[in-house]
Amino acid sequence: MSENGYLEATREADAERHRERARERERRERHSDRDYSRSSEHRSDRMRERERYDRDSERSHRDRPERSRYSDRDRDHDRDRDRDRERDRRDKDRERDRNRDRDRDRDRDRERERPKERERERDRDRDHGRDHGRDRELRDRNRIRRPTGASLEAAIEAAVPVDERKRRMTMWDIKPKGYEQITAEQAKLSGLFPLPGAPRQQNYDQARMQLNQNGNDGGNPLARQLAVAANLQPSNSRQSKRVLVSNLPHMESERHFVDYINKFIGSIASASVRDGDPLAAWQFSSDKKAGLLEFKSAEDATVAVAFSGLVYLDTPVVIVRPKDYVVPEADPAAATLGDVDQLPQVVPDSPEKISIANIPLFLEEEQILELLKEFGALKNFVLLRDKQSGESKGVAFCEFVDSQMTDAVCDGLSGMELGDQPLVVRRACIGVKQLSSGNTSLSSMAALANSTASDSSSTCVLQLLNMIVPDDLNDDDEYEDIKDDVREECEKFGPIVDLKIPRQTRTNQNPSGVGKIFVRFENPESCSKALKALAGRKFADRTVVTTFFPEENYEVEAF
Repeated sequence: MSENGYLEATREADAERHRERARERERRERHSDRDYSRSSEHRSDRMRERERYDRDSERSHRDRPERSRYSDRDRDHDRDRDRDRERDRRDKDRERDRNRDRDRDRDRDRERERPKERERERDRDRDHGRDHGRDRELRDRNRIRRPTGASLEAAIEAAVPVDERKRRMTMWDIKPKGYEQITAEQAKLSGLFPLPGAPRQQNYDQARMQLNQNGNDGGNPLARQLAVAANLQPSNSRQSKRVLVSNLPHMESERHFVDYINKFIGSIASASVRDGDPLAAWQFSSDKKAGLLEFKSAEDATVAVAFSGLVYLDTPVVIVRPKDYVVPEADPAAATLGDVDQLPQVVPDSPEKISIANIPLFLEEEQILELLKEFGALKNFVLLRDKQSGESKGVAFCEFVDSQMTDAVCDGLSGMELGDQPLVVRRACIGVKQLSSGNTSLSSMAALANSTASDSSSTCVLQLLNMIVPDDLNDDDEYEDIKDDVREECEKFGPIVDLKIPRQTRTNQNPSGVGKIFVRFENPESCSKALKALAGRKFADRTVVTTFFPEENYEVEAF
């Protein structure tokens, strides 16, 4: 039976019961009227009871459809709940099937990889056995077999005396070709053979050694030694040709500054023979605020230092020599002339060479000489001029006959007002002084120790040698591990500012300093502690060598 039919039957049954009650009331009323007569008050009570009954019956009849509606809503809610429960059950079954399939695939892959893993284990065991057999064979080959009986007597007779045995070839204590007559202290002071940790130098000039190599000296040992001594000069080292520039302005290209220096120095009339541009090489820091310039001649480097304060893009550029620069010794054979007309126009680099800068352009050469002659006789003098126009560049070099007048001239003329700017008078060559090449006595060795003490002063940069090889830096992970190890160990001695380990890159296949490690500390004290503590330590079964490194070279990455 449908819901509508059910409701209709319910209404009919209720109406029938209502009619039956009405008929029953009428019968009771008729019977009551016939038996006795009721008072008006009794009738009114009965009427009120009838009305109350009618109202209750009507209310019951009216609330029945409402109750039916509530029962329909509950039935729909139960139906939705059953539907959701069935959907959840199907989802759980589907997830269970997926997990079963995943486990089946994993087991299948494991079964497929198991033969390959067994094959790899067999290969590993085979290689291990091969290596073990090779090591055992090598140990057996190197094991000393002690002779006994007759074989012992034969071995004793066949033994070679110690003084007759041929020693293994080694490169220690073998002097370079052409330098057999030069002592070790002379070679160190020349600047051509730096101590461990100093920047790498170029090889000696083969052209200068041609006399010795071709045998044109007629077998004269003195001529051979003079030829070698002519090449063993600090002016041939790369330190003498290098300058450090700083306080550079912001520039888009390094080449623009290099071209500016080439044009400026190349426009000066100089005694040095130039082949093309004066600069031979250059290198700048990553922020382009500092750089290292290498000239083709030491004289051009000295000229560049004299022009320190040169304005480039409205900024004065500071130009200095590196700390490992070795000042060449004075030439005792130079002529001593007092006549102004005969003064040589070339002033060679020496400890007593003086540079005079900020000379007013309107001053003539005679006026400058007159000012200098008040201090004493001049050995040589040159006023730098433009190669094309012949105009003064405002810088001059000179040297006095009496070397003791050098400090007096620098103190007396420096700061003198001759124009818009005060004169800047100072020694043109400032660095480590070289001893005489002929002095090889014991006292000269003590002087050598004193002269190099200032050069070995502590800095904030520590250089670590013999720790790594280029092959250790090829893998990026291993490279980072090495940096972390070095940083962690060095931080025990003080705060670290920076750490650099040069290695090959795609853009630079031949970088300088590969195989070295550079650590920059905040102060020299921490760097000295690390140098003393790490020297002689072991790293990857190698003995560590430690040295100080110049901070100016570190800034421009001149490793």
